[in-house]
Amino acid sequence: MRTNPIDRAIAAVAPAWAVKRVQARVQLAAVSALPDPTAMQASDQSAGGGNAPGIFRRFWHSVARDARSDTLRKLPSQRAESRELARTSPIAVGAINTNVDRVVGTGLALSCQPALQALGWTPEQAIEWKALVQREFSLWADSTDCDIEQQLNFYQLQALVLRSTLESGDCFTLLPDGDRSATQPYALRLQVLEADRVGNPLGQLDTATIAGGVKLAPSGAPVAYHVYDQHPGSYLPPSGSSILAGQWVDRLGRSGRRRLLHHFRKLRPGMPRGLPYLAPIIDCIKQISRYTEAEIMAAVITAYLTVFIETPTGNAAPVFDGQAAVEQQQEVGLGMGSVVGLAPGEKANMVNPARPNPNFGPFIDAVIKQMGIALGLPYELLVKQFNASYSASKAALLDAWVYFRGVRYWLSQSFCQPVFETWMAEAVAIGRVPALGFFSDPILRWAYTRAAWPGDSMGSINPKDEVAAYVAAIEGRLLTRERAEWELFGSDWNDTYTQKLMEHERLKKDGMQPTPKAGAAAPADKPAEPATTEDAA
Repeated sequence: MRTNPIDRAIAAVAPAWAVKRVQARVQLAAVSALPDPTAMQASDQSAGGGNAPGIFRRFWHSVARDARSDTLRKLPSQRAESRELARTSPIAVGAINTNVDRVVGTGLALSCQPALQALGWTPEQAIEWKALVQREFSLWADSTDCDIEQQLNFYQLQALVLRSTLESGDCFTLLPDGDRSATQPYALRLQVLEADRVGNPLGQLDTATIAGGVKLAPSGAPVAYHVYDQHPGSYLPPSGSSILAGQWVDRLGRSGRRRLLHHFRKLRPGMPRGLPYLAPIIDCIKQISRYTEAEIMAAVITAYLTVFIETPTGNAAPVFDGQAAVEQQQEVGLGMGSVVGLAPGEKANMVNPARPNPNFGPFIDAVIKQMGIALGLPYELLVKQFNASYSASKAALLDAWVYFRGVRYWLSQSFCQPVFETWMAEAVAIGRVPALGFFSDPILRWAYTRAAWPGDSMGSINPKDEVAAYVAAIEGRLLTRERAEWELFGSDWNDTYTQKLMEHERLKKDGMQPTPKAGAAAPADKPAEPATTEDAA
């Protein structure tokens, strides 16, 4: 319970009286919070009998509200608490880092998938055009020129977008044009904004058409976002009249070009802003952090336990000798291996602090398992310990991979694909990528911009068996070589094909091909010629 100014004033002159006042208020609050028997009985009867359900319903005040009312009211505090935990709590840091490492890793790579039927292309034409587009996109994406701050490339920006969305609930990406140069022919730039940079003008209240800085059409679709000129939490003075001053940015330009992307996972209809990834377990993580700190402090104090020894004369440390201790102003401090003498007749009572607490580990593990359920992460992956059997560890990884694939798909559709489509429009407009009918026919534009965004592989627990399974699937015509290589090694089969062919031809030329396994038919360099009658003779 917080103290008021009167309590603090009394505490300055009469601490004991102040403590009694606070204790009395705590007891009064506890008595006032007790359920009314009459109300409990009525609640129990309406619930169908039983005291427990009545008590729970008596103190659980839930109101059915829309997505705006349920999320926007507490969103600023949840963002601040989530970021604080992401900086200080090992559990929160580990959960977010696991998401970023597993979902993004080294980055989601572009794999063009043009629709051949819509374009009327042969597979050979598609392969040639795909190689050109991916080469041009790499020219832009591999460079930090794509970042308006010139610090991150496109793949590093993916990790920044995901991390910011997890910590804050959502984030935004502006797509302005920059200056072209001799080494960078593309003008498209990316500017990632933190969630706080978008809010209502001058901090005004929400209206029917504006919610959390998002201007909505009558249908509920977002049409514009109010972007503050600087972060509201900045320690720097505002550049304008108010730190909440900004401007509206349309989601789409007049030509239909995207101007701003909003990255968040929509969990409810009508939800205008996203919730932090840690929101369901913020209080739980904070309490666990406090409990951990308390246990660590108790263990430290235990290590500093001082041993008191009684001497015959009592001259070793006359600090307990009443007036003498006051006059000499001596103190007895705890220290590692400290020994303090006592006066005759005084004895010390040794206390067993029972540290470390034997129940600390099992209790923390039980709580972390519940956190993992809320975060979509198995316990083994959350704590980075795989002490179970092979099958249990494999099941945990597979379950986690279902979640990671979902987040990876969301990131590709929220960030990667819109950016690629915007880049493609510029590449076609300036003539670096040939795409006949791109701006005139929507179906052709769709056909040109089809793409997949594979990333790093899940990894293998038993590589030998898993590779054999993929080989069998390829030979059975159930799986393509391109997808198999992405899932096994996280690399593009098309990019490595040339190197594989060169290695094969070189080994064949020098007679260093692998020796066929026993019982396997030796590969023939060319088809055998039919036998003639002379050979038969």
